Amino acid sequence: MDSFSPRIKKIVLLLLLLLLPGCGAGEVPAGTLVIEGEAVEERVLLTLTDLKAMEEGLVEAQYFAINTYGTREHFHFKGVWVWHLIEEKVKLKDTASRVTITGEDGYTVQYSLADVRKEDYIDEDNPGVKLKMILAWEGDGEEFSPDQGNPFQLVVGQREPGDVNKPYWVRNVRTIRID
Repeated sequence: MDSFSPRIKKIVLLLLLLLLPGCGAGEVPAGTLVIEGEAVEERVLLTLTDLKAMEEGLVEAQYFAINTYGTREHFHFKGVWVWHLIEEKVKLKDTASRVTITGEDGYTVQYSLADVRKEDYIDEDNPGVKLKMILAWEGDGEEFSPDQGNPFQLVVGQREPGDVNKPYWVRNVRTIRID
């Protein structure tokens, strides 16, 4: 930088000083769930331990899935009801209407707040079963490994028989955004 004028050096230094405090702002430790958005009073960070401690919202159930190829499968999941999580941990603004869930890979699904509150998703193979939208940390008896990304998976039942619901599941959930 010796070949630059003192004025250029001052400008570069000033820019660095202005940008430096922002470096690292918003960084979140691995394995952390972030809940944020325009309709959230304050950003919330939660760990797997935090979610497991939410015993009242705990859900353990069999979920039926159909993917876009027509493959039909059953999975057993353990996790927390997403609406309970929001109710307990987040102060929502009156404007809240949309929930966007994003995985570490950028895969995103969007639901209405009513979809998240819903307690009667179905399993077409078991008509009497009513399911909730959950954020699971365990599938088929095994906890999701933090070595393979955030250990949270969004799981939701079917809205009606034949509903192709697996594309609405999100692995390695990183962010729940409420607007």
